Amino acid sequence: MYTAPTLKKITLLGILTAMQIVLGSLLSIQFLTTKIAFAFIIVAITARLFSPLVTAGSTGLAYFLGMVLFPKFTFFPGFILTAFLTGLTFGIAFYHQTSLGRILIANFIVVFIWNFVLNSLWLHIMYLTPWGALLTTRFIQEVVTYICYTSILVVLFKVPIINQLTTRFKLQ
Repeated sequence: MYTAPTLKKITLLGILTAMQIVLGSLLSIQFLTTKIAFAFIIVAITARLFSPLVTAGSTGLAYFLGMVLFPKFTFFPGFILTAFLTGLTFGIAFYHQTSLGRILIANFIVVFIWNFVLNSLWLHIMYLTPWGALLTTRFIQEVVTYICYTSILVVLFKVPIINQLTTRFKLQ
């Protein structure tokens, strides 16, 4: 059954989306084929609080707004799809519960399928970079990213205050 969102939920979603923009655009390091950002932390928290589609929409919107407001490279719509799929994956994995298995699987899908495969495809289309060079350099980066994402999210979801706040917010 559909329930109308409360002002509190809309406000929180707006704040989390803004935090994604800041962490994904302003506080990120961008190279030609590599982006280092910590917006995934906010995506995971959003996924804990909101439905998978809301999380996906928020993540796609945050990426789009970040590109419009703070462009660092050529705009390509495929990256919005990657951001949307990342939010959807985290949303499906983390909405009702978080466990080590869910974190491992969600991060694997996000890092190795969406980031490695899809983003490599977008970069190949944009810059005509040869597949061999692109995949070789990006694979090592994604292995490190997977380890970092997993470690950070395991610690994040064990922090008592995060669990208390997300559980309390979901019940309201």
